[in-house]
Amino acid sequence: MPPSGRTVHALAAAMDELADPGPFLAFSNGDAEANNVMLHAYGPPDARLIDFEFAGYSHALTDAVCLYVPGPAWLTVGDPTTTGLADQYRHALARGIPEAEDDRRYGEGLGAACMSWALVRLQRLAQLDTRSPGDPSRLQLVATLEAAAHTAETYRALPHVCGWMRRIAAVLRRRWPDADKDLAESEGFPPYRPRY
Repeated sequence: MPPSGRTVHALAAAMDELADPGPFLAFSNGDAEANNVMLHAYGPPDARLIDFEFAGYSHALTDAVCLYVPGPAWLTVGDPTTTGLADQYRHALARGIPEAEDDRRYGEGLGAACMSWALVRLQRLAQLDTRSPGDPSRLQLVATLEAAAHTAETYRALPHVCGWMRRIAAVLRRRWPDADKDLAESEGFPPYRPRY
């Protein structure tokens, strides 16, 4: 599935956005996945970020990717726009970065961050192709590509990249019939369920 010239141009612009985030530059632990947050079992919630080996300054919206796109420890994620989590995150971010209120800038940054993550996960394609049918990592890759495309579409960002991601996901669904499942319709894949 080679990308078209427009897709390559859009991907380059997305990577430029992440490399030069302007006002969205923020310190991050570099791995905001849910399994890198520690909560106390009793008493008031007192969330603590852990796992700082990738810490540094990066585009603030790279930390939001885990709200929208499956990470390595999760098979599916919920839709944070329907639960209100997306708005809560955006408003909290806007307190420190007022540019987060700009729909275009926020959408482009979030779309770029989600697509970047999907590309990182897509690098595992050859490895996943050798796994046995039914291995959940295949379905997770399809879900990742589709979730990244859905997020960018929701924020009206990167339409050519979205189309390319969706085409790759469709090819993988045909190549791996075991990964041709509708996660939104399946009760067997609730959001934020740990992968085994």
